[in-house]
Amino acid sequence: MRGDDGLAEFVVCIPVFFLAVLLAVQFALWAHASHLARAAAEQGASTAAAYGSTPAAGTSAAYRFITTTGPNTLTTPKVTTTTGAGDTVQVTITGRAQVIIPWLSMQVSATSVEPVQEFRAN
Repeated sequence: MRGDDGLAEFVVCIPVFFLAVLLAVQFALWAHASHLARAAAEQGASTAAAYGSTPAAGTSAAYRFITTTGPNTLTTPKVTTTTGAGDTVQVTITGRAQVIIPWLSMQVSATSVEPVQEFRAN
């Protein structure tokens, strides 16, 4: 039949188009989770490095930032706060991005390092 010439191309192109859209949405979810992890790491490091603060306060601030900003964006978040040599605080956030493709697992990680604020009398 003459009217069915483009039907085969249409049948092949539609699933490919939907797969491309699905992959684009999945990439956007991963990018959003990455930005959330980076912002939470910076928030935690900034809090932990403040004058008179503790690493536990930085960990708490990072978890609080994740739960208030994007509770379902970053799944299974883990916050690690350490103090390093040279008076620095390092906050590392690890977790997984939310997925819409069931067999896919996308790891997210971000680290922020800040100098500890302290008073030095001359």
